[in-house]
Formats: sequence, structure tokens, C-alpha cells
Amino acid sequence: MKSKAVAPSDTVHLVDCTLREGAQAPGIKFSAETTVEIAKALDGAGVAIVEAGHPCASDAEFERVERLVRLGLRAKVLAHARAVERDISAVARTGADAVGIFVGVNHISQTARLRRDEREILSMIDSSVRLARSHDLTVRLTIEDASRTEFAMLRRAYEVALNAGADRLCFADSVGVLSPVEVAAGIGELRSAFPQTPLEVHFHDDRGLAMANTLSAIAAGATHVSCSVNGIGERCGITDTAALAANLAYENIECGVRLSAVASLSGLVERVTACGPDARRPVTGRHAFSHTARLHVKAVERDPNAYQWMDPADLGYPVAGGAGA
Repeated sequence: MKSKAVAPSDTVHLVDCTLREGAQAPGIKFSAETTVEIAKALDGAGVAIVEAGHPCASDAEFERVERLVRLGLRAKVLAHARAVERDISAVARTGADAVGIFVGVNHISQTARLRRDEREILSMIDSSVRLARSHDLTVRLTIEDASRTEFAMLRRAYEVALNAGADRLCFADSVGVLSPVEVAAGIGELRSAFPQTPLEVHFHDDRGLAMANTLSAIAAGATHVSCSVNGIGERCGITDTAALAANLAYENIECGVRLSAVASLSGLVERVTACGPDARRPVTGRHAFSHTARLHVKAVERDPNAYQWMDPADLGYPVAGGAGA
């Protein structure tokens, strides 16, 4: 029997950050041209929000984000920024629709990342969100390393952001330490504290739990999910856009992404980055829909559903057998 994770909403918005998080993966660098190619594919697939990059990081990064903005995509374009004036001003100059401001508030952030105390960090959140709103930018405020931040501290930071005009909050498990049980409790608590506020989650895969944590967060009330094609990103990467789209379709949760575009998106990013999914990767790995045991092969010949959870043709693979065919 199919097990269905019941989500509070039948719709979840995907924030694809292949072009930002993916650019932080070891050995991956996107040119302006490959950025345009991937952005058009994401837009064509129905991704709601494309996270473009960090325009203050360099002139080349600014150009990459600006080129993406000039495409006139149907998708909203979000660019990354620290909670400082020069980063936010750079995002505004690109013409992006939205800014993703990120900042940490826990002890590690205070001592190792920002070298500021909580009062100073809360002031940074307030001033940076207000500055972004003055530029007519939609604002997502991400608390970095939220998974290792005391809830009271997390709540104070989010309240400051909302009072300053933030449109959406984001909870980042920056080092991938959480389990699905912990996610359910934590996101549930945040949803109770901020019941009317759009809530995004960003899970790293260091423990191999990013997908499970994402589905747990959606069931607990998350409305937006950060993800990247083939899961590329820092270290072990983040939630995979392709696999997430397939899982949401299985759960009858709408995310706007055409399921038939999954195979081509995965293939495009693999070609551009020379970094593809491993053979056993769910949904996009070449063994994902392969059958070798004689009993399995015979059963699948009679009824493909005997040993598969989804028809690979629905994912855009041209023949039965899926990614490995």
C-alpha cells in the first residue's frame, strides 16, 4: 500500500538554487552562457523561483546574475546577499526580483563567522531587510545553521526580520545534522510561532537525510523548498530537484515542475558540470529503473509495476528502463 505524507497544503514552491548552491560545489563553475542555458531549462520546466547567484562576490558573478535577469523568465529571480549594504545594493542593481539575505545568530556564527554578538546581528538583520525593501525587493531571510540554533534565539531573529518587512523565512540545516523526527518537531514549532508566514527549508545531505528531512518539513508545514538539480552544492550537496519533483508527484503534492522535464534537466546539468548522479541515485541514476534478476525481469515484462514505483516515461526517459536505458 502506498504511504502518503499528508501536507498542510497541496502545493509546495521549489526554489531551485542549482546556479547558486551548485556553484559552491567542488570543481563546478558556471559561465554566463551556461547560466543562461540552465536558467531557461529551469524556467521551461516550470520552476517557480530561480536562485541566481551572489552578485557582490565578483564582477563575473554580477554579470552572470544580470544576464539571467535580462532573460525575462516567467520564474522569479532571487539573488544571494549577506546582511550588509554592499551585497544588497548589488542585488538591486542586477534587477533581480528578490534577495535571499543569509545570516547566522548562534554561538558558532557569533564567534567564527561574523564575530559579532547577538544584539549586533539582530541589528544587521533589521537594517538589511529594511534596505532591501527600500529597493522594492522581495525578501527571504535565511538563518544559517538554524538547526543548531536555540529556538528562542531563532524566533527573535525571525521576528526582527518580519517586523522589518521580510516576506519569507528560511530555515537552513547548513551542516545536514537533523533527522526527520527532529525536523518534524522543529518546523512544526516554527509553523506554530509564525502561522501565516511562508516558510522555506534548506537541507544539506551530509548524513544522507536531505530528502527525508524535506518531506518531513513539508508535512510539518513548510511552503517552499531549496533544491538543486542532481543535488549539487557544498560538500554532499542538498535536496535534489529532480528526485523531489518525482516524490511530490507521487504524494499528489503540486510543485509546478513538469515531471517529464526531470530527465532532461538532470542530463543538462550533468553535461554542463561534468558532475552527474551516481548509478544508484534515485530517479536520475542509470540503475534507478533497471532490472537484472531473472524473476524481476520476467515480472516486469508482465506488469512494469511489479518492481517500480513510478513509470520512467513519466520522468522524460524515452524508453522503459529509465535513466540506464
